[in-house]
Amino acid sequence: MDKSRFFMKKAIVFISCMLLNFLAFSQPKYISADSLEVCFLNPPTSIKPYAWWHWMGPNFSKEGITKDLEAMKEEGIGGATIFNLASAVQETHVPTLNNPWPEQTYRSPAYWDAIKHAAKEAQRLGLEIGLHNTAGYSTTGGPWIREEQGMQKLVWSDTLIVGGKTISFELPQPELPTYTGWGSSNKKATFYKDIVVLAIPDYDKIALPDIINLSAIMSKSGKLKWKAPSGKWRIYRIGYAPTMANPHPVPDDLIGQSLEVDKMSEKQNTFHWETVIAPLKKYLSDYLGKSFKHMLIDSYEAGYQNWTPTFRKEFIKRKGYDPVPWIGCFGQPITNDNKKRRILNSDQQTKRFEWDYRDVINQLYFEKGWNISQKLLHKSGLTLQFEPYEGPFCMSQGVALADLPIGEFWAGGNGEINSDIPAAARAAGKTIVGAEAFTGRPEISQWTEDPAYLKLSANGAYASGVNRLILHHWVHQPFDDKYQPGMGMGWWGTHFSRYQTWFEPGKAFFAYLGRSQALLQYGEQVSDYLCMDKSVGFSDLISKEDFLNSKIKVQNGKVVLPSGRSYAFMVFPGNGEMLPEIALKIKDMVAKGATIVSSKPTGSPSLKDFPKCDKKLEIIGNELWGNGSKNNYKKGFVYTKMEDAIKKQDIRPDFIINNAKASSEIKIVHRHAPNVDIYFIANQSSKAQHISVSFRISGKQPELWQAEDGSITNAPVWKENNGRTAVDLKLKGVQSVFVVFRKAVSNADHLISLSVQDSTANWEVLESKKGVPVLFSSEPISAQAVYASGKEQTVKLNPTKTIEISGEWNVSFAPKLDQPFELKFSELIDFSKHENKKVNYFSGTATYHKKVKIQEEDLRTDQRILLDLGEMNDIAEIRINGLNMGVLWYPPYKTDITRALKPGENDLEIAVTNNWANRLIGDEQEPADFEWGQDRGNMGHAMKAYPNWFIKDQQRPSSGRKAFCIWYYYRKDSPLQPAGLVGPVRILQQSEKNL
Repeated sequence: MDKSRFFMKKAIVFISCMLLNFLAFSQPKYISADSLEVCFLNPPTSIKPYAWWHWMGPNFSKEGITKDLEAMKEEGIGGATIFNLASAVQETHVPTLNNPWPEQTYRSPAYWDAIKHAAKEAQRLGLEIGLHNTAGYSTTGGPWIREEQGMQKLVWSDTLIVGGKTISFELPQPELPTYTGWGSSNKKATFYKDIVVLAIPDYDKIALPDIINLSAIMSKSGKLKWKAPSGKWRIYRIGYAPTMANPHPVPDDLIGQSLEVDKMSEKQNTFHWETVIAPLKKYLSDYLGKSFKHMLIDSYEAGYQNWTPTFRKEFIKRKGYDPVPWIGCFGQPITNDNKKRRILNSDQQTKRFEWDYRDVINQLYFEKGWNISQKLLHKSGLTLQFEPYEGPFCMSQGVALADLPIGEFWAGGNGEINSDIPAAARAAGKTIVGAEAFTGRPEISQWTEDPAYLKLSANGAYASGVNRLILHHWVHQPFDDKYQPGMGMGWWGTHFSRYQTWFEPGKAFFAYLGRSQALLQYGEQVSDYLCMDKSVGFSDLISKEDFLNSKIKVQNGKVVLPSGRSYAFMVFPGNGEMLPEIALKIKDMVAKGATIVSSKPTGSPSLKDFPKCDKKLEIIGNELWGNGSKNNYKKGFVYTKMEDAIKKQDIRPDFIINNAKASSEIKIVHRHAPNVDIYFIANQSSKAQHISVSFRISGKQPELWQAEDGSITNAPVWKENNGRTAVDLKLKGVQSVFVVFRKAVSNADHLISLSVQDSTANWEVLESKKGVPVLFSSEPISAQAVYASGKEQTVKLNPTKTIEISGEWNVSFAPKLDQPFELKFSELIDFSKHENKKVNYFSGTATYHKKVKIQEEDLRTDQRILLDLGEMNDIAEIRINGLNMGVLWYPPYKTDITRALKPGENDLEIAVTNNWANRLIGDEQEPADFEWGQDRGNMGHAMKAYPNWFIKDQQRPSSGRKAFCIWYYYRKDSPLQPAGLVGPVRILQQSEKNL
């Protein structure tokens, strides 16, 4: 190639990547189709997976920070969020003792120096970093929050009296809370404020006027003198006190010293966030909004809050009545335990008050809490990342608020996140949806995780609408590199780090994730209609509050949100219970031409303006719904059944899966931009599947983009009919593929079907370099090829020639720890079954060397030659004659090696990397040179304290121990894990036929 053309091409690719990197930070919806290909082949850093970077207690170092960030960049990670946790974590605080840097406390000068160093290094490397807003991983608070600033709850004492006389007695102050949730410091509250004293007749069902407010006659000391009417009365002294919920698991120096901030107080949330942000401005001014770009609110684990000093005022403003008398319906602070509740007026009215109470709590969590965080972060040039679930607030409303909404999935599952998160993100115009990825329980994640194990859940997350994985976890490694596998997050996994055995070959897995995210972050995910409060089927989702407060337009019969998303119709799930203001907005939308699906209103869930509210709903219901299941009102349509709306709008399925043995195991997600449609298709079965997928696309050439190797080919077998395109796909177990439509296609001839007599035969149809489909098979087959032109072709293929590579292997062992060594294997064997203990307890990379002879006639142009490794543990890199043939990281471990072979002898190298388990089990055969801490059975046991020989950097007493970590999953009798190359290793010579 001409050198000037070569360097010009390299420059164009470089400039394109730099432009894409800039655009990706701006989260663009659309780029050109040509740029999309560049982005796919060279994903910008910001598009790649991110990580949660856990700093354990005072254990952090500048040297470790630099090495961690450089390793992230090298591995294919685009950024990290720093968490400051206890020095070790089980369910919560169980710190490791005798930490080497006790002076490096949270927010000490050394701490800020380290954070600044991290921001500086991230900027040098082109990475993004951020910080969890409080110490620990939940939720919002810190040592700066006092009891009166913390989360508050209703508390009360009750005294039973018999009336008909004047009574005088001391009302006891309510018992104050002690928090018992995760991270509990077991501290009892000391702060208390009275709200009201109520006298309630002592029976279950009462009328509201029967409740008497005695607050005015109780003295400050709690003494009450009252001429009580006859009968039995319960006197309630009701007040509020801190829940004592605390952030967790906080650094060791903060244990027992932190509280969660009041989530419903604008004053206290402003104080919290200003306290969080102020030192960032002081120490990181050069990096805010540059390399340091975000703050996070992780999953909500702060428990329930049902009061704040302004709650009564805010409730009256929103609902138009005083909640205080109604508090008498609570047998205890608000819960879902109906056995504890008291009926006021009627069961229906009591339920409506309880609905109002929860609704006000939700509104205050946002208006006085989460909205404050976003506002102050944006003012400081930072974005808000948020896992908005598990709290007493609306998840879909939280998704819409977040700059980056985040779900989560755990190792060992199918990877799917709560479908309401991507559904709400789409409606709000959020094109990026994150997921806390691969969080591992100690029974599952025991340093045994590898890319093959992780792929299923990664694909499942992508198919459920996630397009940025955020790894849980990458624990900061502050110590000398000789201490491996090093720090962990206590017993939690999954263990990503620069000390992971498969760090180097694992780059192939991260390249797969990066390429996948390049396509999955393009455009917008497709859906057909909009739902309120609960997503149903193929829909987007908007919260009640956002529906009521957003300027929703109706244009050409479409429902159009402020985000720009438009829908054929809108659905209101439920049995007809709705607020009058929702019904009024529906009426206005329908009058302007919208189509909606909803049951006819039956009543309001709220006590506000009762009973007039129900009369308003009745009038609107009769006007819009009439008495039927479908009705038209002015320009629009009202249906009670979704299938009627789908039929009216002529909405056809976006995709239809045919021929799958288990169609439920085929997962698909669709991204759309002008002129480009991208479908991600994942086989979530461990078995291969030959399927046909019909897409709601016509007039375009289907292309297959493979994120595993970056290949792009035209789909070899496809047909168009009735405005749809059906594409034949053959997927290996747990394999995925992108089907991309971006190029117009004429009526050019192409292969539309290929029928093979034996459906169990192992065959593939691939595109050759010249665009001609090529059929490969490992068995003798007879096939019938049919083209769009009507041309038919009979194809016969000879069976695969199989050559087993047997005999002696030279094996070079490079332990992750300890000295390299070499052995000869007379045959392939699982390391755990070898007679040599060094092999049994080996963890690292073992490279197998072999000379393989290939005959010249075997290198014909009409066949390909595959290398099949058979059984292999866990990840392998292949070299033929010094040429890197790539990494095999999930089964079947088979790859095409045709281009690297030559007639005669060929040098074969198979570098196989196993996990940490066997080395850790080997260590347990040796005496412990540290003190054991808490033993948690099958979940492992802790190192109680850093030993003095470690602190002083002395030679360790137990020389047979090679590894060092703070949590040990294994025992002396733990079974060894399968390891190494087991085979049989075979050469497969497959014939090919141009179709």
